[in-house]
Amino acid sequence: MFVEARTRPVLAEVCRLLGYPDSDAALLRHHTNAVYAVGDVVIKIAPGDQDLNRVRAMVAVVDWLVDREFPTVGLHPGLSQPLEVGGHAVTVWQRLDPAHDHPITVSELGSLLRDLHSLPVPQLPLPVLRPIHGIELSVARSEILNGKEQDLLLGRLETLAAGWEAMRFPRGTSLIQSDPQIRNALRRFDGTPVLADWDGAALGPREWDIATVAVHCRRFDPPGSDAFAGFTAAYGWDATCWPGFEELCQLRELQMIATNARKSRPGTEAADEVHHRIAGLVHGGPELRRWHIL
Repeated sequence: MFVEARTRPVLAEVCRLLGYPDSDAALLRHHTNAVYAVGDVVIKIAPGDQDLNRVRAMVAVVDWLVDREFPTVGLHPGLSQPLEVGGHAVTVWQRLDPAHDHPITVSELGSLLRDLHSLPVPQLPLPVLRPIHGIELSVARSEILNGKEQDLLLGRLETLAAGWEAMRFPRGTSLIQSDPQIRNALRRFDGTPVLADWDGAALGPREWDIATVAVHCRRFDPPGSDAFAGFTAAYGWDATCWPGFEELCQLRELQMIATNARKSRPGTEAADEVHHRIAGLVHGGPELRRWHIL
């Protein structure tokens, strides 16, 4: 199981290579990856089943972005990355301000995505965004879904998959971050916002990134928030005017549910949240439309 007891020995070995005492390391997050901060670096440990080539592709994307002076988090320059330690792919990053006191705004996220989507398509071995297959795999591999929930998600996927295949995206294809949200953005110590977390970097429709922001605004922001309007103003294009946007948002929501169903363990708060989200698909209602961040 991908738990802290498993990643702490990996952390200890990486700290030894860096010359830091692992006793000083603080756990920041342990969900998709294990993320620890120590000294002036952040150490990210991927699950043991993570494809090392996929992590190599992510490292190449970050190097490509840094070469073009795109505002992102840089890798620690003293190592050839990714590392492979104890069967886990590991990356080491420069430590930035977590922006707790001055969180990244959705408007700032709009400016970051506008600039990202304006870059030329990188000549790198990047995966192409294929959400349908990923959702099917996540539902099949989940340990927390009952048969009724599986049928519900796969039935919804069947309907949305037909729409996905027929979609014609007005903004076209580019490098996409694939999970842009304010928790995946940080500040440099001078206050400059930067985009982080390139694990899902892919070639895909720009609208996918925009739909991700829209879903976060509607599911996690307080009722009545106009944050997405601020995003739209900064990005420079109103996605809600495109007829396919609502259907794309529904597909993105389904992917978020399925992915967290795969990652969550039975009897945890994360599993409870997944069941809550699925209930909202069936029953609606204000109390079920609101999600809690995982």
